[in-house]
Amino acid sequence: MKQKDLILKRFDNLNFLKASHEIVKYSPEYYDENGVYQRNEWTAFSDIGKEYEGKVVTKEDYLDVENRFIDITQSILKAAGCTYITLGYIYSRRKNLKEGKRVRISDIAPYIRLALRGKAYIVFINSKRNIQFDFSEDYLYMHLYCRISDSQLNSIVESRGLYLDPRVKRVIMFDDDNDELNIYYFDKNA
Repeated sequence: MKQKDLILKRFDNLNFLKASHEIVKYSPEYYDENGVYQRNEWTAFSDIGKEYEGKVVTKEDYLDVENRFIDITQSILKAAGCTYITLGYIYSRRKNLKEGKRVRISDIAPYIRLALRGKAYIVFINSKRNIQFDFSEDYLYMHLYCRISDSQLNSIVESRGLYLDPRVKRVIMFDDDNDELNIYYFDKNA
């Protein structure tokens, strides 16, 4: 099975999605009861130089958060026993990015930077260790599917000043056979 097919198959697997997490830069205390974030915070590389909450976002502010995502990613991969990650799916105009390329964990930072800055959409995967992740550059989210324990993951994330998304998970699946949209809700803590 090709990497792209494996990735799509995982997105359609509810059990795999239950092992999913979102890592965010947004403090849980600012979500309302409906899961809506209540602060006007910067959310992307393109926000450098703009003012939020009375403060201009600097390149250093952005790089601090970006470096935390890189550090967290490397720590999670090491905790899962990974020595490499594969670029499983890529959407980019950059010619030097190749699907199927294996990258050592110590060399992953440039690829994460490209993803977080919106220069490439990359799905990173290690099938042997049941790890798959990607990034949303618009909101500085890391979508992570892994089998390490929630407590170990939470410890890694919180020690670097980022957060596991506190909201109840919602999974939307489209059933091609019935042309029907199915929405599944589950609480990871339940």
